[in-house]
Amino acid sequence: MKTAYIMMGIQGSGKSTFCTRFLGNVERINLDTLHTRNKEATMIAECHQKECDYVVDNTNPTRADRQRYIPAAKEAGYRVVGYFMKSRIKECIKRNELREGKARIPAKAIAMTSNKLEMPSRKEGFDELYFVRIDGDNMLISDWRD
Repeated sequence: MKTAYIMMGIQGSGKSTFCTRFLGNVERINLDTLHTRNKEATMIAECHQKECDYVVDNTNPTRADRQRYIPAAKEAGYRVVGYFMKSRIKECIKRNELREGKARIPAKAIAMTSNKLEMPSRKEGFDELYFVRIDGDNMLISDWRD
């Protein structure tokens, strides 16, 4: 079945690394590379038209942010899978400091996203929902418990 994956977590929490390791064979959509919501919407529409799997690799901290994607994916006949990245602000800031150029963002922005973070729920429309935590070089995935 065609699948739309929705990543959730603050900057530096490992979302993009997770996508590379576990979702490398799906179309990756994110605002860091596309820069505008219009380009993002166009790319999602193209995925729906081609019926290809895709992952939205943005922070998606609030339910409202996630609702930008879930209803459209459901309407297009997609199964929606969410991955919520466990995060500690200090660790995310440390990872962010290893980034170069425009990939590095102000630590204040990470804290602001953390303050907006709302825990997801299957009630939002997720067919599957998982919790991901980093343990050294490993990423541990567990079932979500509402």
